[in-house]
Amino acid sequence: MFYLLLSIVSSVLIGNLLKLFQKDKNSSIYLILLSNYFVASLISFFQLNGVKVTFNLFDIIFAIFIGILYFLNFVIYDKNIKENGISLSISIMRVSLVIPLILSIFLFKEKFTINLCVGVILIIIAFMLMGNLKGKISLFLIFLLFLNTGISDAGLKIFEVFGKNNISFFLFILFLSAFLINLIVFLIRDKKFYFKSILYGFFVGIPNQFMSYFFIKSLKQVQASVAYPLLGGGVVLGGILTDIIFWKARPNLKQYIIFFLLIVGVIFLNLK
Repeated sequence: MFYLLLSIVSSVLIGNLLKLFQKDKNSSIYLILLSNYFVASLISFFQLNGVKVTFNLFDIIFAIFIGILYFLNFVIYDKNIKENGISLSISIMRVSLVIPLILSIFLFKEKFTINLCVGVILIIIAFMLMGNLKGKISLFLIFLLFLNTGISDAGLKIFEVFGKNNISFFLFILFLSAFLINLIVFLIRDKKFYFKSILYGFFVGIPNQFMSYFFIKSLKQVQASVAYPLLGGGVVLGGILTDIIFWKARPNLKQYIIFFLLIVGVIFLNLK
C-alpha cells in the first residue's frame, strides 16, 4: 500500500505542476511532454545501473505499444477537451478504470468481494458526477478516450504479470517510445522552441516516471482490482484538497458530494 500512496502523491504533484505551468501562455504542451518523456526515460535508464537485463521480445514490443498509447492519449484528450469540455474528458478518463478492473477479475481471477464492489461503484459514480453534459458531444472521441486510457492503464498490470524484465527497463523503452513519437509530431506540427517549456517538462518528468514505477511495484502488493480504483479515487481526492489548500478554490455542493463518495468508496476498498 505504501507504493500505491507514493504513486498517488506523484500523480497529484503532476496535476499541480501542469496547472502552475499552464499560467505561462507562451509554453508549448508538446515541448513540455517532449522534455517530460525524455527525463522519465533517463531516470528509468539510470535505475538500470547494475540490473541484469535480458532480451525479451514481448517486453520490448509491449513497452513500445504502451508508449505510443501514452502519447496518443494526450492527443485524444486534447481533442476531447475542445469537443466535449474538460470536466467530461477527465470524467471519462477516470471511469476507464473499469477496463483494467474487468481484466483483473476475469483474466487474472482476482477476488471481487461485496466491499470491493460497493467501493468501486461509489468511486465510478463520483467520477461520472465530475462530467458536465452540455450541448453536443462527440461519442466517438469519448469512446476513443475511454478505450485508449483503459488499455494503457491495464498495460501496467499486464507487464507486471507477463513481463520478464525489470520495471525500469520496461519504463525506459515505454518513455523512450513516447519521446520519439512526440519528437516527430513536434517537428512536424509545432517547431516553436521555448526554453521554459523544456524546464517545465523536466519537473513533470520526474514524478511522472515515479508514478508509473511505484504503481507497478504496488501491483505486486495490492490486487489490481483494488489498486486501480484506489489510485483514481486518491488522485481526485488529492486534487480537490490541493485545490483548496494551495489554489484557494471554493468547492461547490457537487464537489462536496464527489469528495464524500470518494472517501466512502476508498474506505470500502480497504475493508477486508
